[in-house]
Amino acid sequence: MSLFRTLAKRCTSLARSSRYMSNIPEDSVYGGPKPQNHRVTLTHLRQKHRKGEPITMVTAYDYPSAVHLVSAEIDICLVEDSASMVVHGHDTTLPIALDKMLVHCRAVARDAKRPLLVGDLLFGTYESSSHQWAGGVTFS
Repeated sequence: MSLFRTLAKRCTSLARSSRYMSNIPEDSVYGGPKPQNHRVTLTHLRQKHRKGEPITMVTAYDYPSAVHLVSAEIDICLVEDSASMVVHGHDTTLPIALDKMLVHCRAVARDAKRPLLVGDLLFGTYESSSHQWAGGVTFS
């Protein structure tokens, strides 16, 4: 067999294999994790607790974190005001506003279809005055 025919056969087989590789359905490559068929509820968590099974909870602030929560089958996802420090770079949790927290909650909720989502209220959003009792401690 001539050198030309050998090269032609190798190029043809290479072209065929790369063509088949590019025919993978797009949703299997870019679709992200497959949706879980059940959502974690309080009843589900109660059953796990009664059986002695561990309950997992992770804090997430954004969409990429939520993608990982789904693939790891985490039970509870907490979106808390520490996003002020972790995401926005503040020294405390006080500077973050409720509207920014809602942005974080919505971003996590876009993909976290399985875990129970818990949105943390910001410091000072539920006290009616600075003298309200909280765990037996008076704020003044």
